[in-house]
Amino acid sequence: MRAALYSGPKRSVVCRCGHGWDDHHLGIVVNPASAETDGGAEWYVPQECEFFGCNEMGGLDEEGNPHCGQYKDVALIEEAP
Repeated sequence: MRAALYSGPKRSVVCRCGHGWDDHHLGIVVNPASAETDGGAEWYVPQECEFFGCNEMGGLDEEGNPHCGQYKDVALIEEAP
């Protein structure tokens, strides 16, 4: 298995919840049309935070309260004026 690689312009790799993109559930999107040219391109889509646990605990903090249900990169969040 290849290591999960992060790519994208203007990304900090840190979520607004304070955890890294790789602390989140990494859904994989595969482009089957690229299989003939490069073996199939994979993109990782960071979803709910799994820092405190996965499966039923995904997105929750250590006490079971809502923590982060979707990765939002801090570099892409516009600051309020």
